[in-house]
Amino acid sequence: MKTISVSSSTLNGSNVSTLPSNKLSNTVIVTPTAQNNGDVSTQNLISNVIKKAITSALRYGGDYLGKLLSKLSPSAGNYVTKYSGKIADFLDSITNWQENTIATGLVGIGVPPAEAYEIVKYIVWLAGL
Repeated sequence: MKTISVSSSTLNGSNVSTLPSNKLSNTVIVTPTAQNNGDVSTQNLISNVIKKAITSALRYGGDYLGKLLSKLSPSAGNYVTKYSGKIADFLDSITNWQENTIATGLVGIGVPPAEAYEIVKYIVWLAGL
């Protein structure tokens, strides 16, 4: 009896075995295997879509977001209006959307610390993080 196994890495996640058969000289059985190296989870996909929506809203509707935020915090709204493009560029450049990381970046582009933390509070709230 002859059995051949090929590793899943050579066949894109499928295991192949060749087994003897009475009617055919060889029968090939392909069994897909589950892989989780590089797969995108649903939660990760939703999070990325929300992040992209926030950066796009800042980039293309920064004036409106600034006006909306000024209803809650006038000074933070003014800084969102003034720096919306730079805030969007900064958010696109980072992968770790934690409050301290974003606030530090906002301070780095010219937003005062108090307003930076106020803006970050709303960004993180919108992102659901």
